[in-house]
Amino acid sequence: MKPRIVFVKTPDPRGIVDTLTEGLQKSLSARNFEVKVVEPTQENIQQIVNEIIEYRPLFTFDFNLDGLIFAEKDNQQKILADIIGNIHVSWFLDDPMIHFTKLKSALKSNQLLYLTIDIEHGQWLGSMGKNVAFLAPGINPADFPPPNVEKEFDLAFVGPVTDPDNIELAWKERFDEGLFGFAVELGRMLYRNPDMPVRYASGYLLSQYNQDFQQAMIKFQQEREDEFLQYLTEITIYAMHLRRWNIIDSIEDFEINVLGPVEGETKDNVVVYKHIISNKDIISFLSKTKIALLSHPPFIPTGLAYTVFASVASNTLTMVEERLSSKTFLVDGRDLVTYHPVDSIEIEGKIAYYLEEAPKEREMIAKQGRDTVFQNHTILQRGEFLANMLNDIIEKASQSEGNGKAPEEKLN
Repeated sequence: MKPRIVFVKTPDPRGIVDTLTEGLQKSLSARNFEVKVVEPTQENIQQIVNEIIEYRPLFTFDFNLDGLIFAEKDNQQKILADIIGNIHVSWFLDDPMIHFTKLKSALKSNQLLYLTIDIEHGQWLGSMGKNVAFLAPGINPADFPPPNVEKEFDLAFVGPVTDPDNIELAWKERFDEGLFGFAVELGRMLYRNPDMPVRYASGYLLSQYNQDFQQAMIKFQQEREDEFLQYLTEITIYAMHLRRWNIIDSIEDFEINVLGPVEGETKDNVVVYKHIISNKDIISFLSKTKIALLSHPPFIPTGLAYTVFASVASNTLTMVEERLSSKTFLVDGRDLVTYHPVDSIEIEGKIAYYLEEAPKEREMIAKQGRDTVFQNHTILQRGEFLANMLNDIIEKASQSEGNGKAPEEKLN
């Protein structure tokens, strides 16, 4: 009998989950998996639970733990995978810390496998004794227009973007002086150091403070862990907007088309397309743009977010922050162009070079980048990797059961 997997699909206004689910379905079906997709709502959740129980899948799958289903057994709320004995796989497309409230409710279960797009994320989950594997994002080729789309725009910047002064003003109303000062200083450290994970940066910066403040912060983390991680999340978002705002504010000589909402007063050369937020609309715009300028959240130290692959696949020369660990996937000067986020002279200089002095080189890099992504970084290829991973789990589980081990040991 074919191994069965159920994709638990949840709403995503950007449409990324939809396209990745579609690609994984195709890959796993081609690898002899029987695939089913369910879409739970508040109204149909009991029906969905019954469907899954009746279907008896070996695996359930979701993104960012958004499809994790709880059911009642022995008057206790438990993860459905713990009740029916299957493995639930969740693919985090950003930092699991953002989803800690959901993650915390699942930490006691041994029936979960977490996939992460960043090695540092996996290390954090692994430190909690969780089962983790790395799976980089990939694009669905069906989402992209042909490479010969006419270029209508010179420069696009993928948002959203918020003036960091607005964030600081809001913090002053919520945080005491110590928390406010630490948040601003940590955010600026992350801004200056794109490769530095927030959890490491937080510990390092805290060691520079006096002992009383260190003890207070440690107590904050230990006694109110959810709030502390939300605090770090807000700081990381602040660092992201600090970078993005300073980049678009520093560019003088070119019109910048920002995709997504912008909060704050921008210069006259900034054109905002606040409603372009979906994966489909962003790809469509980038395919008509000569240069795409990306600045990714510090949540992803490697810089290997989905948007990087999608931008490169759109046949636009993509400029991204330089990250050491991402160079094995996409090569600087061949597939894309890198920059340092605090060097505004370098950023505008490279924009000018590729727009005005080297259009042929720009087109060559854009074409090679698209070819590289289509050849090596599609969701269909990621599905192949996932299929191998799941088959390994099935094989190890069979061996464990043959040796008389308990079912919950099968992932370890």
